[in-house]
Amino acid sequence: MKSTKILLLAIFFLGLGLRLFNVAKLPSILNRDEAALAYNAFLIKETAQDEWQTKWPLTFKSFGDYKLPGYTYLLACLFTILPINDFSTRLPSVLAGSFLILLAFFFAKDVLQVKKSSALLMSLLIAISPVFFFYSRIAFEANLALFLFVSGLYFLLKDKENFLLGAFFLFLAVLTYNTPLLLLPFLIPLLIYKIGWRNKKKWLKPIVLLALILVWAILNFHALSSQKSGITIFSDQTVWENFASYRSNFNGVWQIILGNKYVFYGQIIWQNLLESFSLNFLVKNGGSHPWHALPRYGHLFYLSYFLAIFMVIDILGEIVIAVFDKSFKKKHLILFYLLIVALAPSVVTVDSPHATRSLFFFFIFTALAVLFVDKLIKIFSKQSKLIFIAIICTLSVESFFYYRQYFLNYPSQSEKILYSQFKDLIIESQKKYPEESTAVIDDGGYQYILTAWYLKVPSDKFFATMNYQQADHINFYYGEKLLNYHFIKNLEDRKVTEKVVLAKDLGLIKYD
Repeated sequence: MKSTKILLLAIFFLGLGLRLFNVAKLPSILNRDEAALAYNAFLIKETAQDEWQTKWPLTFKSFGDYKLPGYTYLLACLFTILPINDFSTRLPSVLAGSFLILLAFFFAKDVLQVKKSSALLMSLLIAISPVFFFYSRIAFEANLALFLFVSGLYFLLKDKENFLLGAFFLFLAVLTYNTPLLLLPFLIPLLIYKIGWRNKKKWLKPIVLLALILVWAILNFHALSSQKSGITIFSDQTVWENFASYRSNFNGVWQIILGNKYVFYGQIIWQNLLESFSLNFLVKNGGSHPWHALPRYGHLFYLSYFLAIFMVIDILGEIVIAVFDKSFKKKHLILFYLLIVALAPSVVTVDSPHATRSLFFFFIFTALAVLFVDKLIKIFSKQSKLIFIAIICTLSVESFFYYRQYFLNYPSQSEKILYSQFKDLIIESQKKYPEESTAVIDDGGYQYILTAWYLKVPSDKFFATMNYQQADHINFYYGEKLLNYHFIKNLEDRKVTEKVVLAKDLGLIKYD
């Protein structure tokens, strides 16, 4: 028991150290979402208003993506006791990712009911796997929500359930990121199955609690729901056009049977589901978003991937056999159910597979890998030490190459991906030309929030000078003016009075 505690603490501090090391400078600059969280937290601390001058908002309009309040309010509290800088902004994600390591041990031991050695492996995989490490070094609301959601699930599923504590953590998760809200309805049938349909007295209270959280969230987060529905395959204009083309391929009764929207959207969801399980997404290259993984690296190690896939195959085999002899391990079906529903928020979006919306999927996928190892050591008990030695050696090799890439090569890569020189350029511009009208080349439309954050623009000046462009087709708002800065897409859009130009390819220049 003592050795288990020592090993668990060693794994925890390993993960904490990896997450804390140079976290303020790597990634090299806050991305736009981090800056939006940070600056709105700064405004909340100073004025109790967000950037749109809404007092104590329950959802932050931000760019029009309506961020949930959990991370921002937590930052506002931290800013009262810590320096208002990049490190403090990322600290909640660092801590959430670190404490997930400890939580993973107890989840494996109490929910998966594996051996302590396997539970320690679960902690180690959470500590060093690329996705959990990478997301913990960036101010991702999804990473904080993952810790809260798994905490809630742990208290609901362990043998000695604590439904009040479980509901409390789930409520905090729902306040932090939208994925837990989408997953919440799926927990209701799960609890009924785990407890037993006939045992109504035991499952009624937790179901009522979850239902109350769900209803409250739906009533209060309608703006968020409306915006997020705009990024699904069901509302995307291109997908609609593809459906019309698809439907035109069928005639008569076949158009009714095969040319309907259910078959069409079902094919897209199925394809997205398969891609979410693919080796390319999970291990080789990750998704299409440059902020979600190292370039040319995926989210998990090869070892974790194949161990989990073997367990998925094993569970599918159990399901087939159970049709005939009715024997099935309940925890296996629960995990398989969670694995599939965990992808629900991702597979219905146009940019699927999507890592941020799939963090809980990665956690359950890792749990399946651990279950397979636990099964191996039970079958080959005499060779259990050799199995663990082989696993540790393989993980050490994979970790060496990944972390060498992250700490040695990613610093320069992140500078290009995130346009890190913008921070120095905007500070230099403010020092040299504080009163000059300045054109900022900003093809994305989000540099205003980085300007506000890195210049720590006082709230009165921000509210007095901030102008937004008209909302685009998905109701996103982009910055047009702030202080003496005019944010434009191309150099040709510069006004004649704007003698100073700040651009990625030009740096900071002044025209005569």
